[in-house]
Amino acid sequence: MASTNGLLCETVQVWDTSTGHHSPKHSTYAGHAESVQAIAWSPDGQFMASASDDATVQVWDASTGRKVFTYSGHTASVTGVAWSPDGTRIASSSLDETVQVWHSITGHCIFTYSGHSDWVSTVAWSPDGQHIASGSWDKTIQIWKI
Repeated sequence: MASTNGLLCETVQVWDTSTGHHSPKHSTYAGHAESVQAIAWSPDGQFMASASDDATVQVWDASTGRKVFTYSGHTASVTGVAWSPDGTRIASSSLDETVQVWHSITGHCIFTYSGHSDWVSTVAWSPDGQHIASGSWDKTIQIWKI
């Protein structure tokens, strides 16, 4: 989440919903060069992925705040990020009109899907992990088979 309370918008922060304060178990995750646009927890809660205007997806160890990977492959802002239900892949959407799928352990790009004619603003996995849905400024939702 971008912050407006004196911290840079290039950070991800975790808050304790019962107190409204920073979670004592988590730190502020800093490392993006530009604003963070989206974040997603891994299914097991051990990692977080963040999407940024710096055209990267970063993966963080949720318990330590240590950056595990930086995925570079998009040519424009990354607008959305989602973990596959089994936690082995991460999908990202971008203003470069593509959806990319990353292997969450190695950081390698597995697939790049092109087909939208405008910015791709969001991405989501199907519950069985066999499809990805992407929404775009071209006013379409596309379903991609993995």
